[in-house]
Amino acid sequence: MFHEFFSGDCLSDPTSIVPEGPVSPDQVVWWERPLLAAARLVPGLRTTSLSKTFHKAVHGSAWTLIGYGVTQLARLITTVLLARMLLGPKEFGLVALVNVFLTGLEMMSDLGIGMDVVQHVRGDDQDFINTAFLIQAARGLLLWIVAMALAYPFATFYKQPAIIWLAIVGAASTGLRGFTSGSVWTMTRHVQLRKLTLLTASGEAAGLLIAVSWAIISPSAWALVAGRVASSLVFVVGTHIVAEYPVSTRWDSRAAKDILAFGTGIFLSTSIYFLTGEGERLVVGKFVNLVELGCFSLALTICAAATTAPTQIINQVFFPMIAQSVREGNGKIAKNFRSVRLLLLLLCASLAVVFIAGSQWIVALLLGPKYAMTGWILQLLGVRAALQLFMSINSSMLFAVGTSRYHVAGSTAKLVFLAVGLGIAFGRFGFREAIWVLAVSPIAVYVALLVGFFRHFKSVMRVELASFGALASIAAVTAVICHIVR
Repeated sequence: MFHEFFSGDCLSDPTSIVPEGPVSPDQVVWWERPLLAAARLVPGLRTTSLSKTFHKAVHGSAWTLIGYGVTQLARLITTVLLARMLLGPKEFGLVALVNVFLTGLEMMSDLGIGMDVVQHVRGDDQDFINTAFLIQAARGLLLWIVAMALAYPFATFYKQPAIIWLAIVGAASTGLRGFTSGSVWTMTRHVQLRKLTLLTASGEAAGLLIAVSWAIISPSAWALVAGRVASSLVFVVGTHIVAEYPVSTRWDSRAAKDILAFGTGIFLSTSIYFLTGEGERLVVGKFVNLVELGCFSLALTICAAATTAPTQIINQVFFPMIAQSVREGNGKIAKNFRSVRLLLLLLCASLAVVFIAGSQWIVALLLGPKYAMTGWILQLLGVRAALQLFMSINSSMLFAVGTSRYHVAGSTAKLVFLAVGLGIAFGRFGFREAIWVLAVSPIAVYVALLVGFFRHFKSVMRVELASFGALASIAAVTAVICHIVR
């Protein structure tokens, strides 16, 4: 899919943000070389020249992986320290409800502002960026007010009065994030991720320090909420420190109209995605106790740790470059899809095998015996995470050609499936069967994405279906072998 980036002929405009021409090997720093070597292993890329655009993709991917490593290490250290030494599953269950409450407010009001700046033809225009910032800041303040208003009824519904103040204080992080500088969008648009990575890592480190310190002094769910707020505060302040241009109150009505028009489709998509994705914790939390919810939440955290890096590379590196290629009318994206799909298939298959075969061991090593239930939950949700990562490139390619309706349709189908499936699972069976429903639910989205692929990228449908068949077969064989061995 990205052969045009590697060969150096994808950007014919001399004013492009990435100048043409080869890159000298001396310009590749030592920590980029492993990624460059890995790219050469992909069929179709072994003989391509080291163009400046190829180097840009490698450089962006390297910084994304560094940021992922630091971020996930901080989160893992926080989770392990708090789980093994200071807190129990109940506290993680409480915070899981708070997080899904706040995430729901954020996603059900998401306008895709950052994505719009990245892909819009005026994405480098300061008036456009300032208008986007003002819309984002107003949304952040509104979300904080709404969170304070809904905290009490939310806590009453779940019969957990401790959630009220946890949610109100935790919502401060959402309000703060609304004031993030527009510089983060510019950095993402141009795949200049060094500063963005350092900002994210700094925020996570601050959250780790505050959460652990708080838990040592007073072991409670407040430690996790305080860490969340501290992380947001450090990140937001940092974005303004590194910003090339200061925040302005300049308003561009035409830009606002474009942003809100783009945001309508994103709003529908993310709202449905929340109900079908993060919203699952709302449903599960109503039917299980806090201990089971805490184990469920920890399984989701481990899954995220394994898939965040490649997902960020797709969103922060490949999506901006795909979008740029589409803007310039490049027709080679579909032609080279096979190479990227193969690489992602290998990664997703490896994740599926590790989760199926090693989940019990991972939980025992990281969390200890009081979290044993997390093991079998992680097996199922881990396979789901691998499938969602497998699908991510499909969504990105369809977004890059300007359509989100297939994702909306798939998310709607998934919502219906979950409503019926979880209703039957909790009504007639139990928690384990409900997790099975969650594990297979992404297939509903994938079917809709395949319809979009058939329309826009028909030439790669055979490769796509063969890849999915290979992933499903590997997962099934692994599961059968593990069942026989045990």
